[in-house]
Amino acid sequence: MVAKTNETLEEYVERFQYNMQRSPDPNFLLEVLKTTMIKGLKDQWVETLNLMGKGDIYLEDYDNIIQLCIKCSRGSTRLKPTGRDAITRDNKASGGSIT
Repeated sequence: MVAKTNETLEEYVERFQYNMQRSPDPNFLLEVLKTTMIKGLKDQWVETLNLMGKGDIYLEDYDNIIQLCIKCSRGSTRLKPTGRDAITRDNKASGGSIT
């Protein structure tokens, strides 16, 4: 399973967990789940998770990786600038006022 192009990290994790619950053999080892999930992550997500965790994300346990993914995804969506912020920033940078 690989992350889709326009999918957020949290959506990927939710889809991964949903597919594992629907699996005919739900008794996977946590190490297998962890490895499978990490292999499907985008490279930028792995780098971010490495920074948020204690270093190498592959050394974390499965449940901790899930929590880091959710924190990372929610934080990145909350910090995106809006269009209004860009207009305000551009006006301040040019020194002009809105007329």
